[in-house]
Amino acid sequence: MASVFITTRTTPRRERRHVVRYRLGGRAYPIQHAGSFKTMKEAKARRDLIAGELAVGRNPAELLRTLVETPKVRTFAQWAEAYWTSRIDIGAETRKNTISHLKAMAVFNDRDPATITPADVQEWIAGLSLRPSSVRRYVATLRAVLDFVGVDPNPARDGRVKLPREERTVVDPPSAADVEAILAHSPRRWWLSLRTLEQTGMRVGELRDLEWRDLDVSGSRFRVRNGKTATARRWVAVPEWLMQEIADTCPPDDRTPERRVFPGFSPDVAKNVMARACKAAAIAHFHPHDLRHRYASVQIGRGVPVTQVAAQLGHAKKSLTLDTYSHVLLDETR
Repeated sequence: MASVFITTRTTPRRERRHVVRYRLGGRAYPIQHAGSFKTMKEAKARRDLIAGELAVGRNPAELLRTLVETPKVRTFAQWAEAYWTSRIDIGAETRKNTISHLKAMAVFNDRDPATITPADVQEWIAGLSLRPSSVRRYVATLRAVLDFVGVDPNPARDGRVKLPREERTVVDPPSAADVEAILAHSPRRWWLSLRTLEQTGMRVGELRDLEWRDLDVSGSRFRVRNGKTATARRWVAVPEWLMQEIADTCPPDDRTPERRVFPGFSPDVAKNVMARACKAAAIAHFHPHDLRHRYASVQIGRGVPVTQVAAQLGHAKKSLTLDTYSHVLLDETR
């Protein structure tokens, strides 16, 4: 018959130890060790635990193994991978940026996320050789990862963590002459894409994702289907002369719904093309997003209602349009 019992022994250092042992059956079964304790109270607690397992016909060995094994802790790197895999709600560009953010967090890779402190986060921030605006995005991703893990309180959200001060820079949009210089020094295949950015104020990613099913040629407008917000999912007005040029690039019979309107165009392409063109034209270095700034400035300068400009840009609040994009252009508007 199965049994469990306690014996007491004295160690070479003359310490009393209470040892719990058990048998799975009668004397024919070997005696199994179930733990050694300093106090009888601890030994009795282990004895009663073993007795309960024997009473229901289970071998206590599995339970004992669970008690003595150190639970495996997932590292920050493993949690970061799980977080990235779980983000099925974000677009390709955001996923690409998230990968860069997670790579910058390699200093935490072997750590248990629960052991990360606000001081660790602050030290990591200090080591990032990035613009303040970029640092904020990296920290936002770290906060999201630790929220995903369930670390509470989240050290990246601690009030003691300080972010670098972000000095607001005044954007000087390209003038009409700058735009013409950029086009003149860009490969011809990208002229129409860059011109469309300037004339519509669209984001580069929005232009990249345009398919022929998104064009209302007769109404001279584009449909942005994949905006992050309801306001961003909108119809964008296009000058009729520009819409005609775009329509001429593809015969009606070849305009399959899923075919891209600007094949090969992407944020990286736009950035590289404009950088080379500005250098070749010996003008200031402009970015694709500066064309969006130019569009808003020109429209506001023409007296177009701010609400209309905000709707074209996909802004939920007209204050964002005024605060961010209402630059003064000294050249002619067209």
